[in-house]
Amino acid sequence: MPQAFPPLGSEYEPFLYAVVCDEANGAPLTMVSAIARSGADPWQEAARIARLPKAGAFEALTRLIPVRGEAENTAIAKRLFSLLPASRENLDFSFVGSRTKKGSTARNPLVPVIVALMLGLALVSFFKAATRSGAGSQEAPVSAPAAADQ
Repeated sequence: MPQAFPPLGSEYEPFLYAVVCDEANGAPLTMVSAIARSGADPWQEAARIARLPKAGAFEALTRLIPVRGEAENTAIAKRLFSLLPASRENLDFSFVGSRTKKGSTARNPLVPVIVALMLGLALVSFFKAATRSGAGSQEAPVSAPAAADQ
């Protein structure tokens, strides 16, 4: 069953919804349609092409473009290539312990926040459990004996 939402983010939308060319009937052919016609999933194929070296990406793009002329196909491939997001391997995601482009270790500022929230939840759970178990073991206060009837 196909997924209701594409598996990748919106960074591929400019590339996927770009018009490749006009078809013989005058309708625009988008990259989504061109890739789907090849039998591949458009978002997965866009991600695959974005990870390829430039020469490989151009080759993959030219295979998807209907044959027009070498100069026109090259111009179309250049335009489409410029719409691809940067290769995921070249991006600095800044995960804790990951390496950046320069080789320095990056830290994600959300990690301390997440750790603090998890610690807070653990403490709340601990104190709730402690008050529940402590409430049942306490005895009711003993009242003073009633004064003798006179």
